Amino acid sequence: MPNQTSGAKNTPSATWRWAVLTAISVAMFGNYYAYDATGPVADSLQRLLGFSDTQIGTLNAIYSFPILMVLVGGIIVDRFGTRLSTLMFSLICALGAVITAISPLFPVMAAERLILGLGAESMIVATTVAIGQWVRRPPAGTCLRREPEHSARRFLQCLHVDDLVRAAL
Repeated sequence: MPNQTSGAKNTPSATWRWAVLTAISVAMFGNYYAYDATGPVADSLQRLLGFSDTQIGTLNAIYSFPILMVLVGGIIVDRFGTRLSTLMFSLICALGAVITAISPLFPVMAAERLILGLGAESMIVATTVAIGQWVRRPPAGTCLRREPEHSARRFLQCLHVDDLVRAAL
């Protein structure tokens, strides 16, 4: 967050804003990638590991089990700050993804999805707060949307990329 001196806020440089938004985008991409990874490999999980349709559905559903963590995640962001919270939630997501590589057993993968769900939903809260702190334009709150298919387009619209391209030319 920008430094505060004599009661006035210094706005961060454009380079810092771009760096923060790039880091947020990469983190959100990783989050969505880990969440969506089950779908494309479902046939392989069934064919190679013998998972049933119910088990694959459970892997997708268990991610949503800790949805109430969003409330707790918001409290954690307020209490410990955006940077620390985002880092902590991102590490929880990474831990969940790493657990998948440990074992091909269903209970281990289910634990991974639960851990991923614990970190991911709260990470979305933390990154939304970060966008609100670092982007000072009116549409800052909509720079990253929840729907992955729209996030890149909305992100570029919020940054006014067309203005940046015109200024560069």
